[in-house]
Amino acid sequence: MTNIELKNDLLNLPQLQLQVDTIVFDYIDSTQNWSKAYAQLEDLLQKVVQNFNGYIARNEGELPKASTYWILFMDIAAKLVYFTGLAKFHLIDAGDQEASAQIYELFKTSAGCLPNASLEENEEFLSEIQKSMEQLTGQAVELLTTGESNTCFETFYALSKTYK
Repeated sequence: MTNIELKNDLLNLPQLQLQVDTIVFDYIDSTQNWSKAYAQLEDLLQKVVQNFNGYIARNEGELPKASTYWILFMDIAAKLVYFTGLAKFHLIDAGDQEASAQIYELFKTSAGCLPNASLEENEEFLSEIQKSMEQLTGQAVELLTTGESNTCFETFYALSKTYK
């Protein structure tokens, strides 16, 4: 996996988006090579989380303020979290309750950290998350999103603390 370029300690988001899209296309959409998809997505998610945590540490514990960069960052992160969970979902045993709970949290986090969740362009993605959650749990799920940038940052930060 290639590294993600940094400029002023911020990730090169077009490069990150391209890496996510490439992994999803190559190992989920085209070949359904779930183990390779999961390994690469998890590695990428680790790097994104480390960068996010580093930003917070450099800013004395302050979450980012809404800006074009951070809204795009959260949009990419939401999709990265979802596809990481989806790949893991296809690798676990159906009866593995602990892994199922972790995947459910990834799906929930993905929806919760999606900025502008109410926009029409995100309807299909949110519907996909909801279907995955229902497939995982075997029951109907109501997906809660706010789409507010502060809530998105808080949701992703809660996940990032589990990746230390």
